[in-house]
Amino acid sequence: IATDDAGVWRFPNGAAYYAHILRREASVDIAPEAAHQMGLDEVARIQAEMRQVFDELGYPQDASLVELIDRAAQDGGSYDTQALAGREQVVEAYETILDELDQKLDEVFDIRPQAKLVVIGDTAAGGGGYYMEGSRDGSRPGAFHAGVGGYQVSKFDMPTIAYHEANPGHHFQIAIAQEMDLPTFRNDLFFNGYGEGWALYAERLAWELGLYEDDPYGNIGRLHLELLRAARVVADTGIHALGWTQEEAYAFMRNTVGERWAFETDRYIAWPAQSAGYKIGMVKILELRKKAMDELGDQFDIKEFHRVVLGNGSMPLDILERVVQDY
Repeated sequence: IATDDAGVWRFPNGAAYYAHILRREASVDIAPEAAHQMGLDEVARIQAEMRQVFDELGYPQDASLVELIDRAAQDGGSYDTQALAGREQVVEAYETILDELDQKLDEVFDIRPQAKLVVIGDTAAGGGGYYMEGSRDGSRPGAFHAGVGGYQVSKFDMPTIAYHEANPGHHFQIAIAQEMDLPTFRNDLFFNGYGEGWALYAERLAWELGLYEDDPYGNIGRLHLELLRAARVVADTGIHALGWTQEEAYAFMRNTVGERWAFETDRYIAWPAQSAGYKIGMVKILELRKKAMDELGDQFDIKEFHRVVLGNGSMPLDILERVVQDY
């Protein structure tokens, strides 16, 4: 009795349900139609930035962005992880990336986690990675599980994955929250729009710190992963609010970010709105930063702003907006 329809719109009160769950996952009040348009606008902006980088590299202007992204992934090099030596190289490369970042963090932070961070090669994590928080008593460090499970691990997106999963992304935010003198639930809760929004903001912050200046392929990797997060918003809202079929969503993802990520369409169907929270959260944090900069002028201090965002534990983005307004 199952149907071929993919979106939750097909259920009784489906439209209201999706509007509710989008707000829950993003933790800010945004209508599905507005989120869809925001995603389209972000896709167009990021694609324009990518074209500029490809032009600077001398890549052909008549090729599709997906073709150029695949070429950049090849030109940027990779690690062969079929053997143990290759997997160890990936871990060492991530450690080097994070060590180089560490020398820049004092430029934008006056707050840091005390918890240690380790990098673990994980064959179950594919070519990406994930973060596992440490224990609150400090007996177990935070762990960035770096993906070494594919035959090849592309180098071009490794810096961005590290900044997202480790520092100044998930480890930075979660460990600081654990260490704050706050009510226990504020030490431990994870709000998707805030947590994933911060990690995506952290990727951009690394670019603002100049960490990609001598690494054009790494910058393409950064833009590609940001493009993925924007495309997720479009596909997710398309499926659940606009009546897109699975095939329509798959084609959009394939034509926007490539075949490698098109399989994620099933994730959006099975887990409505979760993947949309990343880009919505990032955009909200950037909006709040701009608002603080505009209102404070010369008094604005990026370190103070980051302390406000990180120093109160994880929270819904609409609460964060009030916290920033108080600041």
